[in-house]
Amino acid sequence: MRVNEYNNLEEFIVEYDEIDRKDIRGFCGIEFTYHGVYYRMCREPISEEKLPTLPNGNKAHYDVMIVHWKNDLWVGEYEYELVGWYENIEDLLQNCHIEGRTFEEVIMDDETEIIGKD
Repeated sequence: MRVNEYNNLEEFIVEYDEIDRKDIRGFCGIEFTYHGVYYRMCREPISEEKLPTLPNGNKAHYDVMIVHWKNDLWVGEYEYELVGWYENIEDLLQNCHIEGRTFEEVIMDDETEIIGKD
C-alpha cells in the first residue's frame, strides 16, 4: 500500500525548489521516514555567506540529515547526523544517496511517509 503523498516528482520539486512561486505554497523543510529511519531535508534559509562551501566552490543550499530521537514518540530531544549538503534541487535529487538509492528514488518510494513540512 502506498503511503507517500507525492504522485510525481514535480509535486515535490515545486514545493522545494528555490524559485518563489505565487501560485504554489513552497516549503523550506520536510521530514519523512524511509524504512523506519527519520530524515529531514531543508532548503537552508540562512544568508549566503553562512552557507557551507562545496568542493566545487559553490554554496550548498540544501541539507539532508538523519534525525535520531531520544525516544520513540518523535518529540523532545534529538540529534542530527548529516547525510550531506547539496548545491541545488537537481544536485540533491541525483547526488544524495540514502541506503544506496538517490534522493529522487527515496522521496518517490511508495513506503516513504511524509511526517511534516515547514
